[in-house]
Parts: sequence; structure tokens; C-alpha cells
Amino acid sequence: MKCGTSTVSAYLEDHPEVFMLPGQEPNFFSHDKVHDRGAEWYERLFDGAAGARRIGEGSNDYASGLMYPDTAARIAAYSPEMRLIYMVRDPVARLASAWVQNRVDQGDQVPPTLERAVREMPDLYLGQSLYWHNLQLYRTHFPDDRIFIGFMEDLKTDRFAFFARLCGFLGIEPMNEIPRGHINPSRGKAVPGQLYSALNALPGIGRLKALAPKGLRSTVKTRLLSRRIGETPEIPAALRRELTERLGPDTRAFLAHCGRPTDFWGL
Repeated sequence: MKCGTSTVSAYLEDHPEVFMLPGQEPNFFSHDKVHDRGAEWYERLFDGAAGARRIGEGSNDYASGLMYPDTAARIAAYSPEMRLIYMVRDPVARLASAWVQNRVDQGDQVPPTLERAVREMPDLYLGQSLYWHNLQLYRTHFPDDRIFIGFMEDLKTDRFAFFARLCGFLGIEPMNEIPRGHINPSRGKAVPGQLYSALNALPGIGRLKALAPKGLRSTVKTRLLSRRIGETPEIPAALRRELTERLGPDTRAFLAHCGRPTDFWGL
């Protein structure tokens, strides 16, 4: 999550040789209740794919090895020839951006500070940033030449070169034009603050909110009780040191596997 998956998925949606499940994350291989619906249910999602050379979907939870440890084995059992795209970025920046997105989308289902989110929901926030751990779950079932590792830093630096390499991996022709830019960035999003959470905890606040017009509720939330986020959410120095220590060994092993300097992300 928050490693450029939406951008890559949008690019593949635009590619004439690809059917990419548009705007959906079915989480078929990760979520037990969805997987229980069976392969026929899953395959019906791709009914519009006739004639496509490649067929795909982009569920971020497939990269959540601590939360959904059976995902890789399920994918391999379904299709051992599957080609996998694994997007990554600076792991500390990733989890901070994921907290922003979740806080925007889910409000008080998510802790009001990044520090609390890391403490209270470590499998979600730290777990998706343990790239080596998550990759190893897939390498147990798939050879390395079936796994494309894409760095969001490369995507932002030269998207044409990035997508040309991805097309080579998929065995399709690169497009001469890329009509869409970066999709779903964190920059500029209005994130509900701690005051929003404190007010939501007051007795009777639900009844008061129900009486207020929806437009007014939205305005108060986004303009008075939220703050706009810059390119990189602020991470307290003490928390950054802790995250660097906890993610460092996994990150360095992952970067070594990818042929990148072990200090590529400064961890």
C-alpha cells in the first residue's frame, strides 16, 4: 500500500494488451471469506477480458504477509505460472503515507497519530514495510524471474523507463504515451486530527452529527478538524529512530537481494 500500486494499475488499465480489473481490489487470495467464494466467483470478475494478452488485478493486501500469511500459497495453488508485481518504496515513508490514507478513509477506526498506529496496529503498518519477509513468502512458491520488484523511486524518476521494463517482464509492447500521472498521492490530503477524535468520543456526539446536514459535517471535518499533509507526513525523530531499528535488518536484506546499496533508503 502507498508504493505506486494505483499508478501501475492505472497504466496497465490503459494498455491495449492488458485487462486490468478496473478500480477493484478483490483480495481473493488474502481474505478467507472472499477466498471461500471459490475460483469461479473470482474468474467472473474478469468476464470482460476476452482477447487480452495479460489479465491482472492489484490487491494491496497480497503484500501483507503478517496479516494474511496464506496468500502466496493460495496464488501458487491457483496458478503456479502467475507473474507478480511487487511495488516498494522507502519503508518508513510508506507506513507514514499508509497511515494518512487509512486515517482519511476510515477516520477513528485508525489511531489519530502515527505513533499510536504503529504501536496498536503493528502487523498493518510495520508488516507491509517488511519487504524481505513478505517477498520470501512468495519466493517459496515462485522463481525470481516471475516476480517484478518495482521501486516507486524509479517510477517517479523516469516513468517511461520504469514501464518499459515492466512491459518487458509481462511480454507486452511498451506504450508510446502514458496518459495518466501519479495516482492517489498523499500530498494535500486532509487528515482528521486529534481534536476530531476527541470530539467524536464525547457522549451524545453521534446524535448531534446526525442532526447536522451532511455538507456541514464534511466542511467542519475537512476545514476545521483536519490538517493538510505535505509530500511526506511528519515523523517524530524518536519514532523514526525506532522504526529504523525495527525495519533496518529486513530492509538491508531486501536491498541486497535487489542489488541496491544497503543504505539506499537510509536505514
